[in-house]
Amino acid sequence: MTKIKEIYSAKQISQRVAELGAEISADYEKLECPVVIGVLKGSFCFLADLVRQIKLPQSVQIEFVHLSSYGAASTSSGIIQAPYLNLPNITNRHILIVEDIVESGQTARFFIDYLNDQFKPASLKLAVLLDRKANRVVPVEADYIGFSVGGTFVVGYGFDYAEAYLDYAQRYRELPYLGELILSNTSTGDE
Repeated sequence: MTKIKEIYSAKQISQRVAELGAEISADYEKLECPVVIGVLKGSFCFLADLVRQIKLPQSVQIEFVHLSSYGAASTSSGIIQAPYLNLPNITNRHILIVEDIVESGQTARFFIDYLNDQFKPASLKLAVLLDRKANRVVPVEADYIGFSVGGTFVVGYGFDYAEAYLDYAQRYRELPYLGELILSNTSTGDE
């Protein structure tokens, strides 16, 4: 049996995303045509809501990449998979990376280094919905943080953070809130 315990409600998420959007708007107000890059798959809900909260005199350019260091495991393998890392020429632009979570820091560090090497951005910042510093193995600090979390398996609002339990991988992304996945092993008495 599976239970999901709500950690952050849809209302709490919406309020925090609005606050982050206001911060980013203030920081990017005078910058020319910033580029927002969403790291798929987990950031899609956060990115969609966040860019609608960013109010600038000019439009932002939105791009996507697909990166992962988890595969089907619950902890980072340390090997970054980049099945989609195709970006247009964004040399010397102001770039904001939007991630669902920074945990080990390996994926974020890989992407930050890649962007610095390939495009020499005028500025480069990182926005994350969830920051989990307890498992950090590579020094990475986000510029904009939605919430800090402990070691729970988080699902909902774009997350399917239950990769360790393959029956649940790619599930629960559609939930409007963030919740902790709680698996209970119930015995049938047939042991």
